[in-house]
This record gives sequence, C-alpha cells and structure tokens, in this order.
Amino acid sequence: MNKRLTATVLAFVLPVGIASYAAGETAVTEKLHTPVQTASAVDLDAAMAKFDTLPMPAKVSSDSVYVRNSDGYVQSRGNVDVQRGTSELHTSYMEGNMKTGTYETKGPTIYINDDQVITADGGVYNTKDNSATVATVAGYTSSDSSALYFRGQSAKMADGSVYIKHGLITTPHAVAKTPDYYLTADDIRIYPGKRVTAENTKLWFKHVLVLTYGHYESSLAKESGSRQWIFSLLPKPSYNSDDGLGLKGKAEFPLSKDGSLAVKARYAVSVKSGFKPSLTLEKNTKAGTFTFGYSKEVSSNDNDNDDHIWVTKWPEFHYYTPRLYFGNSGIYAFGSAEYGKWQESDVGKGTHKGMRAEITHDPIDLWKGAEIRGYAGYRKDWYEIGDNVRKDPYWGIILKQNVTDRLWTTFWYKRHNISGTTPYRFDSIENPDQKGLSVGYVLTPRDTFIFSIAKDLDDGHINERDFTWVRDLHSFVGTVTYKQVKKKWEVKVTAKDFD
Repeated sequence: MNKRLTATVLAFVLPVGIASYAAGETAVTEKLHTPVQTASAVDLDAAMAKFDTLPMPAKVSSDSVYVRNSDGYVQSRGNVDVQRGTSELHTSYMEGNMKTGTYETKGPTIYINDDQVITADGGVYNTKDNSATVATVAGYTSSDSSALYFRGQSAKMADGSVYIKHGLITTPHAVAKTPDYYLTADDIRIYPGKRVTAENTKLWFKHVLVLTYGHYESSLAKESGSRQWIFSLLPKPSYNSDDGLGLKGKAEFPLSKDGSLAVKARYAVSVKSGFKPSLTLEKNTKAGTFTFGYSKEVSSNDNDNDDHIWVTKWPEFHYYTPRLYFGNSGIYAFGSAEYGKWQESDVGKGTHKGMRAEITHDPIDLWKGAEIRGYAGYRKDWYEIGDNVRKDPYWGIILKQNVTDRLWTTFWYKRHNISGTTPYRFDSIENPDQKGLSVGYVLTPRDTFIFSIAKDLDDGHINERDFTWVRDLHSFVGTVTYKQVKKKWEVKVTAKDFD
C-alpha cells in the first residue's frame, strides 16, 4: 500500500456519531441527539449552512468491536481500520470515548492522507481540538517542490502540523537506520507544504558531524510565489575529481507578494576549489526575466585539466526572453543579452557585452523509440580587453534511439563558425565542430555502462573516447569515467534528492 500521512486524521472519531463494523456482527450506531417530532418552518439557507459545517463521520471496522451506549465508551480490536473521507488510520487496538472525544491506540499505528504518512507507537488523540501526542513518531511529507522524512521522540500533532521535541530530518532516498546524511535537532516543527523549523541543528554524514546550526528554517512551499526560508532543505553534498568533497546550497527571498521580484543566493564550497558565491536580484515579467548580481565561478573547461580558472562577474546584467512559439508547429525561439564586468585571474578586468538568439523545436518522433531535434543560433560577444569581438553562428542536430528498455544510443552533430577570439580562457568554446555517438546499456538495476566517441570535423581526429560506469549508491549516484584520449579519470558522486 502507498501509505501517506496527515495530522488531519486525528479527527477521525467524532462526537457527532460513530458507525462501527465488526466481522460477523451487526453495525451499532449511537446518536447523540433525539429528533424532534414536530413540524415547524425551516430556513433552508440556515439549514444548509449548518449541514455544510458538520464534520464527516468516521467509519471504523475491526475484527471485534464493543460500544457502550451508557457512557460512550468504544473499543476495537484486531485489524482496526478507520476511514474519514480520504483519510485513514490503521492499528491493532483502539479505545476511547465518543462523548469526551479522547481516543488511544496501542502498538504500531499508521495515519494516511493525500501526500503524507505518519507511523507511531501508539498515541492519545483528542478530536475536540484535532491534536495528538505520541512517544515516538516517523513519517514522510512531500509536495511538488520538496520531500522530507522525519523521526523522533515526544511528538505532538495539531492543526496539520507536527512538533518533535528531539529528532532528525532527511530526504527519502537517504532513509536508513543511520541515514547517509541528515539533520538532528531539538524543537522540530513541520508545517506540511509550507516550511520546517528546528533549533540546535547539526548536519551529519553517517556518524560524522559536518556543520552546526543555531536556528534553522527551510521552505516546503508548493507555490513558486510562496515565501522561501533560509537555505534549501539540506546543503547538497557532492564529490568530483576536480573539486573534491563539496557542499552546495541556495536561498530565495521574495520582495513582492506575487514572488515576481526576488533575491536569490547560491553558494558552493569544496576542498580543492574553495568558496563560490552568487547573489542575484531577479525580476520576472511577461516580456522576460531581468537579473542583476554578483558571482564568483571556476571554469569547468576540460582543456585546462586541474588548473582552476577563477572569474568574478560584478556587476552583471542579464535579460532572458520567454519562449516564442510559432503557432502549433512545435518550433520556438528564445534569446538573451548581457552586460557586465568580468575579471579572470591572469587576464584582468574588463567590460563584456553579449547577445544570443536560437531557434529550435520540440523533439520530432521518427519511428518507434526514435526522436530528433535540430537547432540553429547566433552568438556575439564584445570584450573591452583587446577590443575583441567574437561572432558565432552555429547549428546542430541530436538523434536519440531507444533500442530496448535497457539499450539506447545518441548521435550528435554540431558546427560553430567562429570568427574572432575571447581573451578569457573560461569563455572558450570546447570542441566547436564535432560529431559523436554514445551508447548506453543498463547492466543491472543499479549499474549502467555508457560508451562515447567523438570526432573533430576539421581534421578528423578522435577528440573524445570515454568509458563511463554509473552506479546507484542508495541515496547517491556515483559515476566513474575514463577519458582515454586525455588519459584522465573522473569520479563524481551526487545526491539523488537534490536538483
């Protein structure tokens, strides 16, 4: 069963009435009011308003059930299933009182509703204020933008929220007796679909303490315009051969009610390449997106091997057009423009201006398992250093073929007719004229092998011949690549639950 939890399930058994069904027994129903047998004028609007506010009755089924009409006591044993609307409760024993609205379960208990699920070792529930207290709790909550696993002690659930005195939170793929990475904290408060807060927070990788926070908040908002809180749910752990072990994080602070104006902050820190921050003011409009900000980056140009090329962009203006579709043809165009100051180590600081436009289309199905996409564009850059101008009209095609559910191939062809040069190494275009082929095969549910080969279109030499092994590592994905032409090994490890 795909079991999902909610705190709203705490109001299952209602003081309005209860229908209980036991195997081989007749249903027992107790009404807490006596109908008046007199005719009178009825205000239909008022009557309907009262009807609309009545809570939905709960249905309880179990192997055996006992209801005592005199004082409202109810007891259910064996395979106890409670349903109220789309909400569910499953346990082996439940007892309580319909008049006081207090109920208790003993042993493993599961609560389900929509995209949430909670498990607990028994608990006491009050349907008067829709609250519950449990000694131990574990569960999931998810939305379109985030997923969260939590567990802890001394928990209380009320108004759809979860409060945990001492516990941990992590992402679903990391769940284990000791998760691969997780936060421990005191006073954890989870507001599903909104945010999570915690005090005295610590970030762990297995048994290794990495960071210590004070107060911690993170967004669980479904809507892009909802307020974002501090850094993303967990700093994103990663590893690659160039940068070593690293962490990444981001934050968004809306400055307008609709979220169209916001400040976005990102950071990346690694053992080898250090700290790479960015801070951007972003405005989204129907005419496109405008940004202004600061960033510090390291070149990923493979030709430079382990030589890290630092570049600082400040100030930097960007404009990104929305996609312009040509009717229902699937063809669309987009573009961008930028202006700013670039400073690269060993090159100096100078003004850069640039523009780019591209036309492409949605993938076109050719035959079973095959699709093709073509593109063409034009890019132009102006550089203050050396008064250089670079022009780059380009085009290319990408053909994909799924041979079986385990075997696929990709062919690509690209041409860049570059004139002029850039003074910046990080801004160079690697392998501008190239055709290539890659083949992927799923060896096991956890292992995939990919072979890629590419040829330079100008002189015909092989400039890429790569062998890659992709391994599912529970909460991480690891890739090991041997670049035969460059005689270089690359290792990368990234977390599944992060974009």
